[in-house]
Amino acid sequence: MKIGAHVSISGGIQNSVMNAAEIGCETFQIFTQNQRQWKSKIFSQDEIEAFKSSRRDKGYNSVPLLSHASYLINMCATDENNLQRSRKALVDELRRCDQLGINYLVIHPGAHSGKGEEWGISVISETINETISRYQPQVEILLETTAGSGTAIGYRFKHLQKIIEQVDNKSKVDVCLDTCHIFAAGYPIQTKEGWESTFSEIEQSFGWQKLKAFHLNDSLKELASRRDRHAAIGEGHIGLKSFEYIVNHERLKDTPGIIEIPANQNADKDNIELLKSLRFE
Repeated sequence: MKIGAHVSISGGIQNSVMNAAEIGCETFQIFTQNQRQWKSKIFSQDEIEAFKSSRRDKGYNSVPLLSHASYLINMCATDENNLQRSRKALVDELRRCDQLGINYLVIHPGAHSGKGEEWGISVISETINETISRYQPQVEILLETTAGSGTAIGYRFKHLQKIIEQVDNKSKVDVCLDTCHIFAAGYPIQTKEGWESTFSEIEQSFGWQKLKAFHLNDSLKELASRRDRHAAIGEGHIGLKSFEYIVNHERLKDTPGIIEIPANQNADKDNIELLKSLRFE
């Protein structure tokens, strides 16, 4: 597995590449704009070229890079104005990724706010279909697994399977698995046997071929808590043995594994080094 982290773009989008290299990232993830603002960022051609040049110089052209979509986007918002705003923001996210040459856009599926999971799944699929019909992206959309808090959709693999089944252009929609989220949702990945049963369910739902990236986070909360609280690797309820198993899995060779620990660059570097040390090679 290729190990990296979510890194800052502070001071310019091109700075993210240097930030990633400094902490030993083999791949990395960014926000292309402030994740808590609706205002859409527009990159100049100079900014785009600076990012691409820095990516080439630091050796990241041969690995997939990820962007995480704004937290404000709800692909099944019950309020029509918010739904249309979310759909426009998604188009803007896809366009920025294509300008920068980002490979994957990770996005939370959405929350149905009481309308029900089947309704939410249908509207999420409709949002994706409408978005792709308005703007044909190069970047792939990765639906992120969720912890299952509130009315969030995506805490069961069958949710993602049903969304993908209703998407017209299935080649543009895949999955990012967050270890903290699925543990909080009830998948017992703290053991090898738990991982094997989890992978079996993946195979029976959306399938291995759709699993394109991981968020590698330990969990501050216990199994099936439905609470999304990330912990440093080996310092939560999932534990080091679980991460040792996943970073060495033969079917995940070269798959991006991104840590999202709320800390600082030094902590990110320590977590990256720890994960690398767990690899058998």
